Amino acid sequence: MRKQREDAVSPVVGVMLMLVVTIIIAAVVSAFAGGLGSGSEKLQQVQIRATYSQADGMTIEHLGGDAIATISTNVIVRPSKTFGNAEHMRWVVNKTSITDESGVPWVKGTGVTGAKAFRSGETHCILPPYHNATFLQPGASSTYKFDNADNIGRTFFVEFVDDTGRVFARTEGVIKP
Repeated sequence: MRKQREDAVSPVVGVMLMLVVTIIIAAVVSAFAGGLGSGSEKLQQVQIRATYSQADGMTIEHLGGDAIATISTNVIVRPSKTFGNAEHMRWVVNKTSITDESGVPWVKGTGVTGAKAFRSGETHCILPPYHNATFLQPGASSTYKFDNADNIGRTFFVEFVDDTGRVFARTEGVIKP
Protein backbone atom coordinates (compact mmCIF):
# COMPACT_ATOMS: atom_id res chain seq x y z
CA MET A 1 0.00 0.00 0.00
CA ARG A 2 1.18 3.41 -0.92
CA LYS A 3 1.04 6.31 1.49
CA GLN A 4 -0.25 9.64 0.13
CA ARG A 5 1.17 12.92 1.30
CA GLU A 6 -1.38 15.44 2.40
CA ASP A 7 0.79 18.47 3.03
CA ALA A 8 -0.76 21.91 3.35
CA VAL A 9 0.17 24.87 1.21
CA SER A 10 3.87 25.11 0.64
CA PRO A 11 5.82 27.62 2.77
CA VAL A 12 6.59 29.77 -0.30
CA VAL A 13 2.91 30.21 -1.15
CA GLY A 14 2.12 31.02 2.51
CA VAL A 15 4.78 33.72 2.64
CA MET A 16 3.50 35.22 -0.63
CA LEU A 17 -0.07 35.36 0.69
CA MET A 18 1.06 37.11 3.88
CA LEU A 19 3.08 39.59 1.82
CA VAL A 20 0.09 40.42 -0.42
CA VAL A 21 -2.21 40.92 2.58
CA THR A 22 0.38 43.21 4.23
CA ILE A 23 0.71 45.32 1.07
CA ILE A 24 -3.08 45.69 0.75
CA ILE A 25 -3.41 46.78 4.40
CA ALA A 26 -0.56 49.29 3.96
CA ALA A 27 -2.24 50.73 0.84
CA VAL A 28 -5.58 51.17 2.63
CA VAL A 29 -3.96 52.85 5.65
CA SER A 30 -1.92 55.12 3.37
CA ALA A 31 -5.02 56.14 1.39
CA PHE A 32 -6.95 57.15 4.51
CA ALA A 33 -3.95 58.93 6.03
CA GLY A 34 -3.52 60.89 2.80
CA GLY A 35 -7.11 62.10 2.87
CA LEU A 36 -8.52 59.86 0.16
CA GLY A 37 -11.21 58.53 2.47
CA SER A 38 -12.29 61.87 3.88
CA GLY A 39 -15.29 63.62 2.41
CA SER A 40 -14.07 67.15 3.12
CA GLU A 41 -14.67 69.72 0.46
CA LYS A 42 -11.94 71.60 -1.33
CA LEU A 43 -11.00 74.95 0.18
CA GLN A 44 -11.86 77.87 -2.09
CA GLN A 45 -9.02 79.53 -3.96
CA VAL A 46 -9.49 83.31 -3.95
CA GLN A 47 -7.23 86.34 -4.23
CA ILE A 48 -8.50 89.65 -2.86
CA ARG A 49 -7.25 93.19 -2.34
CA ALA A 50 -8.69 95.68 0.15
CA THR A 51 -8.28 99.42 0.52
CA TYR A 52 -9.63 101.66 3.25
CA SER A 53 -10.20 105.37 2.86
CA GLN A 54 -11.30 107.33 5.93
CA ALA A 55 -13.36 109.53 3.62
CA ASP A 56 -14.70 107.07 1.03
CA GLY A 57 -14.96 103.72 2.83
CA MET A 58 -13.55 100.27 2.15
CA THR A 59 -13.34 98.47 -1.18
CA ILE A 60 -12.62 94.78 -1.59
CA GLU A 61 -11.59 93.59 -5.04
CA HIS A 62 -11.90 89.96 -6.14
CA LEU A 63 -8.71 89.57 -8.19
CA GLY A 64 -9.17 85.95 -9.22
CA GLY A 65 -10.21 82.47 -8.28
CA ASP A 66 -13.48 80.87 -7.25
CA ALA A 67 -16.76 82.75 -6.90
CA ILE A 68 -17.61 83.37 -3.25
CA ALA A 69 -21.05 82.54 -1.86
CA THR A 70 -21.80 85.67 0.17
CA ILE A 71 -24.34 84.03 2.49
CA SER A 72 -21.79 81.50 3.80
CA THR A 73 -18.81 83.87 3.98
CA ASN A 74 -17.88 86.10 6.89
CA VAL A 75 -15.60 89.09 6.40
CA ILE A 76 -13.27 89.85 9.29
CA VAL A 77 -11.16 92.98 9.76
CA ARG A 78 -8.31 93.28 12.21
CA PRO A 79 -5.35 95.55 12.83
CA SER A 80 -1.83 94.45 11.88
CA LYS A 81 1.41 94.76 13.85
CA THR A 82 1.61 98.42 12.82
CA PHE A 83 -0.95 99.06 15.58
CA GLY A 84 1.35 97.51 18.18
CA ASN A 85 0.00 94.72 20.34
CA ALA A 86 -3.40 94.48 18.63
CA GLU A 87 -3.25 91.42 16.37
CA HIS A 88 -5.61 89.54 18.68
CA MET A 89 -8.42 92.05 18.00
CA ARG A 90 -10.89 91.25 15.24
CA TRP A 91 -14.32 92.34 14.10
CA VAL A 92 -16.82 90.47 11.93
CA VAL A 93 -18.24 92.86 9.34
CA ASN A 94 -22.03 93.05 9.25
CA LYS A 95 -23.02 91.59 5.85
CA THR A 96 -25.80 94.14 5.45
CA SER A 97 -23.13 96.86 5.17
CA ILE A 98 -21.20 95.16 2.31
CA THR A 99 -22.64 95.97 -1.12
CA ASP A 100 -21.90 94.86 -4.66
CA GLU A 101 -21.25 97.26 -7.55
CA SER A 102 -25.02 97.83 -7.98
CA GLY A 103 -25.53 98.71 -4.31
CA VAL A 104 -27.15 95.37 -3.41
CA PRO A 105 -26.08 94.26 0.09
CA TRP A 106 -24.65 90.78 0.71
CA VAL A 107 -27.54 90.16 3.11
CA LYS A 108 -30.67 92.29 3.26
CA GLY A 109 -31.88 93.57 6.63
CA THR A 110 -34.49 90.82 6.76
CA GLY A 111 -31.78 88.13 6.62
CA VAL A 112 -32.52 87.28 2.98
CA THR A 113 -29.60 86.91 0.59
CA GLY A 114 -29.01 89.98 -1.53
CA ALA A 115 -25.85 89.72 -3.65
CA LYS A 116 -25.55 85.95 -3.93
CA ALA A 117 -21.95 85.78 -5.12
CA PHE A 118 -18.74 87.77 -5.25
CA ARG A 119 -17.01 86.89 -8.53
CA SER A 120 -13.60 87.47 -10.02
CA GLY A 121 -13.26 90.99 -11.41
CA GLU A 122 -15.90 92.49 -9.11
CA THR A 123 -15.42 95.13 -6.42
CA HIS A 124 -17.63 95.21 -3.35
CA CYS A 125 -17.73 98.10 -0.89
CA ILE A 126 -18.46 99.23 2.62
CA LEU A 127 -19.56 102.78 2.03
CA PRO A 128 -20.03 105.70 4.46
CA PRO A 129 -21.27 105.77 7.13
CA TYR A 130 -20.87 101.98 7.56
CA HIS A 131 -17.09 102.17 7.16
CA ASN A 132 -16.58 104.12 10.39
CA ALA A 133 -15.62 102.37 13.61
CA THR A 134 -19.14 102.49 15.06
CA PHE A 135 -20.22 99.92 12.46
CA LEU A 136 -16.95 98.35 11.25
CA GLN A 137 -15.21 97.99 14.62
CA PRO A 138 -17.86 98.24 17.34
CA GLY A 139 -16.35 98.60 20.79
CA ALA A 140 -12.85 99.42 19.56
CA SER A 141 -10.93 102.08 21.47
CA SER A 142 -9.86 105.17 19.51
CA THR A 143 -6.29 103.81 19.38
CA TYR A 144 -7.36 100.98 17.07
CA LYS A 145 -10.14 102.61 15.02
CA PHE A 146 -9.39 102.72 11.31
CA ASP A 147 -11.16 106.08 11.01
CA ASN A 148 -8.79 107.71 13.55
CA ALA A 149 -6.57 110.23 11.71
CA ASP A 150 -3.57 109.06 13.76
CA ASN A 151 -3.82 105.66 12.03
CA ILE A 152 -3.28 106.88 8.46
CA GLY A 153 -0.52 104.76 6.89
CA ARG A 154 -1.03 101.83 9.24
CA THR A 155 -2.11 98.49 7.85
CA PHE A 156 -4.95 96.10 8.57
CA PHE A 157 -6.08 92.65 7.44
CA VAL A 158 -9.27 91.59 5.70
CA GLU A 159 -10.02 87.88 5.89
CA PHE A 160 -12.75 85.78 4.27
CA VAL A 161 -13.87 82.91 6.47
CA ASP A 162 -16.22 80.07 5.50
CA ASP A 163 -18.96 78.53 7.66
CA THR A 164 -16.51 76.06 9.21
CA GLY A 165 -14.19 78.85 10.38
CA ARG A 166 -11.48 78.28 7.76
CA VAL A 167 -9.79 81.39 6.36
CA PHE A 168 -9.72 81.02 2.56
CA ALA A 169 -8.65 84.54 1.54
CA ARG A 170 -6.56 87.17 3.29
CA THR A 171 -5.05 90.48 2.31
CA GLU A 172 -3.33 93.40 3.98
CA GLY A 173 -4.51 96.93 3.22
CA VAL A 174 -3.33 100.44 4.07
CA ILE A 175 -5.42 103.11 5.79
CA LYS A 176 -5.61 106.25 3.65
CA PRO A 177 -7.09 109.67 4.42
